[in-house]
Amino acid sequence: MTERGALSPAQVKQWQDFVNAAWELHHGIRRRTDEVTNLTHSESRLLETLASAPRLRISDLSERTHIGMSTVSRQVARMIGAGYIAVADGTRGDARQKWVCITPEGRAAQAPINEARDQAVQELVFSVLSESEFGDFVDMFRRVGEKVAADGADD
Repeated sequence: MTERGALSPAQVKQWQDFVNAAWELHHGIRRRTDEVTNLTHSESRLLETLASAPRLRISDLSERTHIGMSTVSRQVARMIGAGYIAVADGTRGDARQKWVCITPEGRAAQAPINEARDQAVQELVFSVLSESEFGDFVDMFRRVGEKVAADGADD
């Protein structure tokens, strides 16, 4: 019997195996995507996030990517200068409230990263798990994420 909240030795081993495998997968995909771009990983995350929405505020980007507001603000300023991101029409107010969108140049810069990511996922995940197994894993992990988000909402 373990103390309330303490993990059993078997649970500790499972947790360590999970964390180690997750980091291996993350770094395996990141190595492959880094080979096809000069963008930093966080810049690519910003473009990928912007590609899924017509426009977002700097604060939304920070929240969705889990990158600090000041870092996102600096990166967005650089990426505006590079032509990958544009200030959305009608934006006014302070920098955190600035609405931005991905440009065609930003989509073009993100395309090879997405291709490398997709190839890596095929090779590293779908060669090991069936689509059904992966779907089950994603469903379970989504429930964990929802629990974490709900607990964080109380902060």
